[in-house]
Parts: sequence; structure tokens; C-alpha cells
Amino acid sequence: MTSTKWQRWLAIVVLLTLGSAGAGLAQEETGNIYGKVTDTGGAGLPGVSVEITGPGAPRQQLTDVQGNFRFLSLDPGLYALVAQLDGFSTVEYDNVTVNIGRNTQLEVQLSSAVEDVITVTTESPLLDERRLSSGTQISQVELEKIPTARDPWSLLNQAPGVLVDRINVGGNESGQQSNFRGQAVNGDQNAFLVDGVEITDMSAVGSSATYYDFDQFNEMQFTTGGTDVTKVTAGVSVNLVTKRGTNDFRGSARYLVTDPDGYLGVLEQADADFNPSDLGPTQTTFTAPSINRIEDIGFEAGGPLKQDRIWLWGSWGQNDIKQFASGGTADDTILENTALKLNAQIASNNSFVGSWNNGDKQKFGRGASTTRPPATTWNQRGPTAIWKFEDTHVVNSNFFLSGQLSKVDGGFSLNSRGGTGPSGPETLWDENGVWQNSYVSGSSSRPSEEYHLDGSYFFNAGNTNHELKFGGRLREFERESPFGWAGRNIVHIAGQNFGNPAGPNDFFFLYRRGRAPSDTEYTSFWAQDTVTAGNFTINAGFRWDMQEGSNIASSVDANVAAPDVLPAINFEGNDGGGFDWNTISPRIGVTYALGEERKTLLRGSLSSFPSQLSAGDITRTNPLGASYAYFSFTDQNGDNIWQAEEPNTFLFGSGFDPANPTAVSSPNITDSGLDPEITRELILGVEHALLPEFMIGLNVTARNTSDVLDVVQLVRDESGIARPMDAVADFVPDTPVTGTLPDGTAYNVPTFALRPGVSLTGGTLYTNGDREIDSLFTSLTFTKRLANRWMLRGFVSVGEGEWDVPASFLATDDPNDEVLTFSTPTTASSEDNDGDIFVAREGGSGKGDVFLQSGWQYNLAGMYQVAPDAPWGFNVSANIYGREGYPIPLFHSFTGADGINRGIQVTTDVDQFRTDDILTVDLRLEKEFRTAGNTSLTFSLDGFNMTDEDFVLQRNRSTTTNAGNLAEILSPRIYRLGVRLNWR
Repeated sequence: MTSTKWQRWLAIVVLLTLGSAGAGLAQEETGNIYGKVTDTGGAGLPGVSVEITGPGAPRQQLTDVQGNFRFLSLDPGLYALVAQLDGFSTVEYDNVTVNIGRNTQLEVQLSSAVEDVITVTTESPLLDERRLSSGTQISQVELEKIPTARDPWSLLNQAPGVLVDRINVGGNESGQQSNFRGQAVNGDQNAFLVDGVEITDMSAVGSSATYYDFDQFNEMQFTTGGTDVTKVTAGVSVNLVTKRGTNDFRGSARYLVTDPDGYLGVLEQADADFNPSDLGPTQTTFTAPSINRIEDIGFEAGGPLKQDRIWLWGSWGQNDIKQFASGGTADDTILENTALKLNAQIASNNSFVGSWNNGDKQKFGRGASTTRPPATTWNQRGPTAIWKFEDTHVVNSNFFLSGQLSKVDGGFSLNSRGGTGPSGPETLWDENGVWQNSYVSGSSSRPSEEYHLDGSYFFNAGNTNHELKFGGRLREFERESPFGWAGRNIVHIAGQNFGNPAGPNDFFFLYRRGRAPSDTEYTSFWAQDTVTAGNFTINAGFRWDMQEGSNIASSVDANVAAPDVLPAINFEGNDGGGFDWNTISPRIGVTYALGEERKTLLRGSLSSFPSQLSAGDITRTNPLGASYAYFSFTDQNGDNIWQAEEPNTFLFGSGFDPANPTAVSSPNITDSGLDPEITRELILGVEHALLPEFMIGLNVTARNTSDVLDVVQLVRDESGIARPMDAVADFVPDTPVTGTLPDGTAYNVPTFALRPGVSLTGGTLYTNGDREIDSLFTSLTFTKRLANRWMLRGFVSVGEGEWDVPASFLATDDPNDEVLTFSTPTTASSEDNDGDIFVAREGGSGKGDVFLQSGWQYNLAGMYQVAPDAPWGFNVSANIYGREGYPIPLFHSFTGADGINRGIQVTTDVDQFRTDDILTVDLRLEKEFRTAGNTSLTFSLDGFNMTDEDFVLQRNRSTTTNAGNLAEILSPRIYRLGVRLNWR
């Protein structure tokens, strides 16, 4: 770290230490037990000895003057609690469950009339009066017993309000991360944490830096909102907590195989059929995605190195995924993961955790789809190591501190299977919209490191109890991503007039291989007070975030085919556009427990979240980023490849200023007063405990996002000055686009071109616009922990989000009604300038055209133990998921009189065409054999897409290249056979 960074971090530590009346352990990887000990008359008993035993060392505490006790930062698992005081009965709780991010509240009553030991056997309550967040928690027993594709992304469909871009059938999508988003929030606001280490990839913001071995996890938590000040953004936070060593030597080993040929001649994969009526207008056949073979092997084990003092745990796993993407192209992946964790109780008031997690992904055929044949797919390699060192110190029974140092060595490479570098074959995009010969290739280095401090301080004031929380972090993220196209860094576009009969049929674009190294920094501080008084629990706090970055000095070579258009550049670095995002986010929540038994909770919360700065925001003003020069040409020899002697015409540029190609500054401009987007969230809810272990809830969530980050095209007119485009003054009417939609409806949509004398500068202005997003969602949830032979968890969620698009936005927007493939629509789809939210993000494995929007969805997951005490007993479980179909906004690709190619929306509404609603059913049958000791052998059979539905997931959206043709359907029914050995 530089001296400036050390000074900033030292200032935070001093501030936290001086403000030690504020505290709060982050709830990202641990849970807490809170309780109160009373006599039979309800009066609090001070001085009661309370001890818990569980995964780690025993902990003991004396109740305060009001009879309160608390045990913080507990690893997830089962605990036993004993409370005793001379002259009173001893009370034991044998089954206290601790989950990540959850507070287990116990009411312990001691009797002076009875001195025997009283054992409480009821389940610990699921209701949590101190809870700060909304979302879903998935326990270890659910991870093992519910049929899933065994990767974290496949479980996101089980969280209310979370939309995912793919349906994972038995693992056919597990070789690539899913794109997902929360309620009316872009996916770039998501966050990933492993054992409290933030590993969010700030270059592909919202994604994970690595992949995982499913069996290494003790629990998963998907947080979608709430008042927790440790939550960075309004997006989905994915918290993954690995297992740990305990005082008992325990572990497991597994082998699972998914074989399309079946087992012993039965249970083979269903035929990858499609409904002929689903074929597009120019299709006669289609090859659906399917699994070739998946093998999942691994083990994990841990135990004491020294009883009650030092514990070690480790795991290794490999998931070998062989599958065929839509179109029949092989897309194979090997995910290998190794993890180690050391826990140590250094002293009675100090504990230490050190961990190392290494995930390696090898992929052969990434990007395979109907438009990406084998030569244009990638081979990928991406080992990522995560180190963590954490120390927790109990200053006294009221004051806790925890400090953490972590590092993520992230990065990967993508190499076109058709060839790379100057000797590779040059890429061609043919007349059918299919890529040929090769594709863009390169590597990306994305290391990060973080320093983190948390604390909690408790005190009483009259009849109120206070838990004051504080915390801070400093994270640094670096990125460098040199990518380029094969041959002359050129892409040829053949046989395309883009709907303009008078236009040329052949194009090419030149590329200057970018590097754009950058450094982004994130500094945060938070403080929160949790006040309990009677039936009220009030959480009030704030967080302060400073986000900034810089572009690092570097250089790039010229494009060899046109060094005068894309020359070499030596860049001295800059401040990234002047980003200096400082935000204060207030958050407050109130919970009220109804009745003496407190079985019903009323909740309300109001929170504010800033958007997170990405490395791409910084590199916008880096001239070494991706630069493209677009040309039309005359293909004189008919080979679809541009040769230097063939006539060509420059059309426009992107990422550089065609009027000043040697400039060492980017044509992009960042508004000096740019602020992050702000999402304000209101949640109203009610929860009721039907049983201590069975809870139902109803939440209504309203959100508003303002200060939306807009990208405005910059133009240059006769004055020679670069300025934002004017939707009226800079455009003239152009030729309308016409055609027929797949349902036979004719369309005639007006288009506009830049007037003579006005041209694009190749840059854009990054500024806060006047658009806003409003949304309202309602979710009914229910959770039943495993007890009395069954467990259940599920939700039903409905709602919608809409753009509010004022005239001021349209004044500087291209007047053509465009649909952007990888972002939200830039213009309104209805006359009142409002439109539904449709978010699409470019994803691997052919998911770039999936739009994440659904008005409703539901999920039901559960298990029932049939005669568990009988020798023939077995378990059955199911996972059922449904959602509204994916929208298919159609566009007409058109090159205007100004030479610019645009995607013109030709549907009256973005969701005028949708795929059919989706329903998937996954089932599991398992039989466990136990020995006389603590060893068990479990055989399982999982079935996925049991109804064998062939739901359409994607269609071609371009009316100029086979609109309506099938691009993807749901993978067919498949079975997985598994065997697991457990010892504990």
C-alpha cells in the first residue's frame, strides 16, 4: 500500500477506536445468540453463568444486571447452552441452531423451587427480532438433501425477487456464471463474499472472482435488501460460508455421475426434442442443448489438532462437465477447487482464522451457441486464490473487535479455438449472423486486497438495551485486460446491408488492442445502534463510502492495417475522469413483536444504497481501452475478406477521436459532478411463527432509483467543438425500416440520421440523467426447518418495475427507438415515455440476449423422511420453480445515411413477444445406511426437468437475420446417481 492509503486506513482505525461506543460484527459469515435469563416472575437475573458448546471452543459469560447475555460471531451449526445459578434450577438447551446473518433469541427461565436439571428440547426459534436484512438462507442440510445443479448460481432461483438468465438442468449450465439481478436493480450491483472476504469482480461488476466446490459450504445466504449497514449496494449479496474443523473428526466423500446413457440400461436422458411448431420461419431443424456426461467427485474433512484450541479443515473437489450447447457445439468445463481453513483459540478471549481457497476453471468451448461454431468459441483458464487472516478479540463481555486481512489473486484467459495473434485466421461475421474462423482473445489480471475492521459494544440505558456497531474497510482492486482479434486485429462483416437496400453489403472494423490498466479503491465506514425496548427493536445507522480510481501509465501498439487511423499511443495515466464518489447512506428499521409470546413480528425499514464504481467506469477515460474504426468496402474478389487494395470508406469510430487519432487522451468525458446512482428502499412486512421452526412472512418492497448514470453520445458540428448530441437539431429524417414480424404483422418504423456537418467524435459523456426507476414487489415466504421428519422453504413473488423517462432525457438521446442488446432500453416503449425495466447483460455460453424481466415467479423446495426409524426408511425431496417467460424485443439492424449502424426496435412494446411461461420440477430419492458408529452411506437418485418440457428460452431477435428462429430451449430430462460417505 502507498503511504496515502496507510494514512487513510490509520485515520479510520483511530476514528473507530475513539468511537468505541460504536460497534458491530459483520454478519457475513457468522451468526449470534442473544438471550435473557429471568426468574419465574419475569425479573432479570444478573450473574447467571451461561455456557455454550458447539463447533469451536466452549464460551462462557455472566448475565448483566438485566439478565442479558450474548454470544457473537458464532460459526453456523448446532450448539448446546447451559444456564446455572446457585439456588436455582440448571437449564439446558440441546438444540440451538445458529445461521449466518441470523440472531437466535432465547428466553431462559430459572426456578428457585426446583434444583434439578431442566432440559429444553423444543427447536430454537426462527423468528429474529434483530434481523437487519431480507433474503434467503440455505442450510447445510438443504444443500445436501434438495435436488439442485450443485452450484451457487443455480440456487439463486430460490430467493424471492431474484431473476436469473438461465435454467440449470442437472448441471448443464454449471460451467459458466449466471447473470442475475434483484428487484429492479441491475446485476452490476451484486456482491460476492466467501467467509467474509469480498471477492466481487469489480471489472465484470456483480460477478464472482472464482468458482466453487459445492460440498465445501456450510451455509449460503442471499441478501436482497434491508437496513444492515454492512451491505454495500441494493443488489443481491451472495454470502458463502465454508465448513470448519470441530472437536469431532468428521468429513464426507462423494461421487456423483450424470450419464445420458442411463444406468444399467434405464433412466437414460430424454431425447433432446423440440416442438416443430416452435421452429422459426426459416428453420427446418434445431439441435437442443443436452448433457454429454458430468462427474462430480470430492471430499472434505476436519477435526482438532488440539482439543478446544486448534482445528483444521480442508476440501478438494472436481466437477467435470461435458455438455452440448444449443446448436450441438460441445461446451466442456472442469472446475477444480482446493480449500484449507485453520481455526485457533489463542486465548480465552482471542480467536484466529486463516484460510486459503483456490478455484481453477478450465473451459473448452465457452460461448458455444447457434451463432458461435467451435472455431469461434474460447478455451478458458482461470485459477483464482483467496487468502484470509482474521483475528477476533473479546475486550470484555460488552466489547468485541474483529480485524481481517484478505487477498484475491483473480484473473483468467480466453483464447479463440480457431487461432490467435497475428498468425490466426481473421474473424468473419457472415450473412446469416454466424461468426466464423476465430474470435477475440486475451487475458485479464484482476487482483485485489482488503483490510477490514468490525466491532460491537453493548450497554443498558434505563429499560433499553443498546448494541452499538461500527466497522470499516479499505479495498483495492487492479485490472489489466489486453484483448485483440486474430490476424490484423480486424473483423469482416459479409453480405449485410443491415436493412438498407441502397447501402453497402460488406463492412469491416479495425481494432487497436487495448490494455487499459487501472486501480480502483473503496473506503467505507459504518455505524449502527440496535435498541431494544419492550416489544420494540429499532435499528438506526449509516454508512459512508468513498469510491475512486485512476488509470495507470502504459502504451499500446498501432493497428498494423491502418496505423494512421489507430496509431500507437504512450499514455502517462490520469485520474480516471475525476471520480470521487462520497456518499452517506442512512438506514433505519423498526420491528414490533405482537403479544406476550412474540410469535408475530411487524417490520418496517427505510434504506439508501449507492451504486458501486466499476473498473470500467475508470477506464472510460483511458485512451488505451478498446478502439474500433468502422469501414464499408467493395469486395472485388468475392472472398468476404478486405484486402488493402480493395476500395473502402471510413464510417465512424468508437473509443478514439477520428479527427485527432494521435491524441493521448480519450474522447470520452466524465461529468465533473458525477454522483453514483442512489436506490431508496422501503420494506413493510409481517412474519408469524406457526411453530418455533416454521415461519411464514409477507413483504412489500418499494424502490426508487435516481441519479441514473447515462451515457450521452458526443458529436462535432461545424464549430469543431465536441458537445452532447441534440435530438432535434442534429438529426434529419432517414429511410423508414419496413418488414414483417414473426406473427405476420407488418412494421414501418421511422429512422433518423445525423445531418450533414455533424459527426460522432467516437466518445461519450458520462453523466447523471433525469430518468428514474420505480418498482413495487410483494413476496409471500415460508420456511420450515427440518423437524418432525420434514422441511420446507419457498416463496411466491409478484411485482414490476418501470422507467420514468422525462423529456429532458429524450432531448439528448438518439431519436431512433433503439434496443441496446446489453443494457436497459434507452428510450421509452410507450407514448407516456415510461417503460418496463428490461435488463440484459452479456453472458458466456450464449446468454447475451436473455432479458431479466418477469412479473412473477415462485419456488418450492422441501423434503419428507419416510419411516426414518425403520430399516427400509428413505427420504424424498423436490424443487419446483416457475416464472413468466423471457421477453424477446425484436430489432431491425439498419445502416443509415450517416453510415452508423443501429438496432431499431420494431415491436410496439419491448415484451410484445415472450417465450412461454416456465415450470421445472426436480425430484430426489435417497436411502441412508448407518453403521453402529457415526458413519453413514447415502445413495441418491436425482431427476431434473422431470416433466421433460422443452420450453423456449431464446429466439433470434434480429429481423434482418432470421428473426424468430429458435436459439435455445430447455435441456431435456436427465438423472444423476450419487453416493456419499459421511463420518462424524
